[in-house]
Amino acid sequence: MISFRYIFLFVKVLFGKLIALCRRFGLVLWGFSKLLLLLSAAWLLVAIVVTPTWAPKKLTAPNSMVCGKVSGVVYELPRKYVIYWPEDEGKSSWEPVFINVKKGCGANLASLYMAMSWPEMQPVSYGEATSFRFDGISVAIGPWLHGEAGLRKQLQHYLRETPAALVKASKLNEDLGLNFLEGVDSEFPNRRKGFFWLEAKGRMQYIGYCNWVEPKANYSRCYLKFLIPGGDAIVNVEFLWERLGEWHNLALAVGEFFLNAVRYRVDK
Repeated sequence: MISFRYIFLFVKVLFGKLIALCRRFGLVLWGFSKLLLLLSAAWLLVAIVVTPTWAPKKLTAPNSMVCGKVSGVVYELPRKYVIYWPEDEGKSSWEPVFINVKKGCGANLASLYMAMSWPEMQPVSYGEATSFRFDGISVAIGPWLHGEAGLRKQLQHYLRETPAALVKASKLNEDLGLNFLEGVDSEFPNRRKGFFWLEAKGRMQYIGYCNWVEPKANYSRCYLKFLIPGGDAIVNVEFLWERLGEWHNLALAVGEFFLNAVRYRVDK
């Protein structure tokens, strides 16, 4: 039988080898930790040197003004009036080549859409401007190549489903200072629509229409169109039916708004 003495010697030798192995493993870990420390220091140094080139550029606030050209006239006005992105003439913002069009005051605008309070003519938020309860005015300006004759043809297009005899019999509404006719919607002949216009000295000056809402048995919103002096740009003003009696004041105020927004004119 194996004596207790031999067992003790075996355990002692085994324990000694384990201690030696642990010491060797500890030395390996110590060396590895020093390597990790060295690599960490090197990475930190690289990060300090390189990070400034990776850092994002300082953000700049967008220009507070919108500038663009409509029919050779450069307009500049506060961005807070503009509720939709201005569209450049000839290219939609959805087209890939849109990035190649002119920017800033050199851009030829196909449309510039704004919203403002009335009669204060102050900018309003997008949420307010797109609300069904919005009681201000929405204004759009764009190029117009057809002059006064084009405005007349536009009215004829509006009235094409309304009986000619009814159109011919229409007279100036003294209270409005406009010809107002309840006719037929040219797009939906089963619906009524209100049309209005003003012709002076043989020239068509203002045209427009008001949409009828059957559930309310009343008109809702009206759309007035007129040409900027010179006839190369057209303005569209949207407002509540209840403000139709103020149409002339609306037209004068909007016309003055754009006149004040003219930055310069470009020779054609």
